[in-house]
Amino acid sequence: MKYRGRVVAVCVVILFNILRYGYYNIYLGYLFEDSFFVLTGIFLLVAWIGGKQYDVAKFYAEKDPLTNAYNRRTIDKVFKKQISVYKNKGKKIAVVLIDLDDFKDINDRFGHQTGDELLRHVAELIMSNAKREDYVVRWGGDEFVHVILDLKENTLKDYVGNLKSTLSNLNMESVDAVSASIGIAIYPDDGETFEKLIQKADTSMYEMKKA
Repeated sequence: MKYRGRVVAVCVVILFNILRYGYYNIYLGYLFEDSFFVLTGIFLLVAWIGGKQYDVAKFYAEKDPLTNAYNRRTIDKVFKKQISVYKNKGKKIAVVLIDLDDFKDINDRFGHQTGDELLRHVAELIMSNAKREDYVVRWGGDEFVHVILDLKENTLKDYVGNLKSTLSNLNMESVDAVSASIGIAIYPDDGETFEKLIQKADTSMYEMKKA
């Protein structure tokens, strides 16, 4: 969770009190009592609490509450901004669609609590393999999307191999291994909108499932 709301709120209060102090104390020559500083401290505390509420609301508006990955609504907006930056730079973006195989069987066998734990665990694994500027998205029930920015040559082959190896060696009490079907689309080769890229990745993923 970011601190933007808290920082902005506190800065506004500090600026307001600096201006207030300068006007009344320096310009008008009034002397402030101790209560001025006590009230300033209270205002800062209220600003921090209010800013935190904004940060929490913004966090849950952008993130999936179960896995802390981004949600679908957020990635669509973010992707449009990234394309506007990458369009004239000749850089590529990979959209990797990851679908856990037989997830329903895991839910039925071990229960939904284990299923939720598995989703959180997989999301953490994907995020741990992502660059800081990448986006990991909870796309559906057992589907994730990893948007790899500034894609380098030969990155995807190693990425897929590492991901499959990691998933086959889970460190969970009930589930020690899981497989995944993976579909990939590249911007701008396979499309110039997120919708087209996700469709291409989805087609690629189902071809892998059939195989």
